Amino acid sequence: MSALYSLASFKAAYALAHFLPRPAAQALAALVGRTAYRRKADTQAALRGNLRPVANLSGAALDALCMENVTNFSRMLGDYFLCVGGDAARQCDTLIEGWRGFENLAAAREAGRGTIVVTGHLGHWELGGLVLARRDLPLTIVTLEEPSTGLTRWREACRRRLGIKTITVGPGHPFAFVEMIQTLRRNELVAMLVDRPYADSGARVRLFGRDTEFSTAPALLARHTGAAVLPAFVLRQSSGRYVSLAEPVVPMLATKDPRSDLTANTQRIATAFEGIIRQYPAQWFNYVPVWSKREAASA
Repeated sequence: MSALYSLASFKAAYALAHFLPRPAAQALAALVGRTAYRRKADTQAALRGNLRPVANLSGAALDALCMENVTNFSRMLGDYFLCVGGDAARQCDTLIEGWRGFENLAAAREAGRGTIVVTGHLGHWELGGLVLARRDLPLTIVTLEEPSTGLTRWREACRRRLGIKTITVGPGHPFAFVEMIQTLRRNELVAMLVDRPYADSGARVRLFGRDTEFSTAPALLARHTGAAVLPAFVLRQSSGRYVSLAEPVVPMLATKDPRSDLTANTQRIATAFEGIIRQYPAQWFNYVPVWSKREAASA
């Protein structure tokens, strides 16, 4: 699927999404996604390995879940391109059929120390940013560099038009963590994906009885700022529309042992994700292996 992850492909998909009726665009996206998936044996193996312990399936049943997952991912991408144009607000209102847990977000903000919105490669995370921006909440999204500078700038510009700021992390961005702290101290929202950390930025956690890594950034930020850590997701429903869900704040330990707290708090975040991923395995979009090599080899 990586061959489709380029600025030219994004621009073409954007044009198609705004030219075709949504049902046609969804059908085309699903066809392209499934075709690409069938041609990538390594992607198939990774997805099967990732979803097997989540759904406790094997054989044809697991294959069917994987294909449903790829179909959902492709449709999500089709909807993403609807939500980055000039009519994004209208598209958001059309695609979202419900909001659950807004009181959890309101309570987190009332503390006045900022809110770290943690989500994963689950559902339609980019639409989640638009949902928050539509409520006039000051939002900054943390992201890695895209495969090309052009695509990075294109996606940042799309978010900026929606009133969403971006902090880019990784090599070449030494002050990103400081920017996050400053944002939280203004009692704003910082949103980040945490279920697939980039190199050396994660801690080992147990998820579905297996070892994997989650980002330590939320726990570190909470330690430095006292900000609330709140899991949030936007999940596709059988209607083809989405529900936005804000979970209760995850309590963070703050003892005299920062290293131990970091591991324990990262585990608390991972544990908060388990129920949602178990409920929506066909929307957990990880196409690289997520489990430790030892456990993947024994599966």
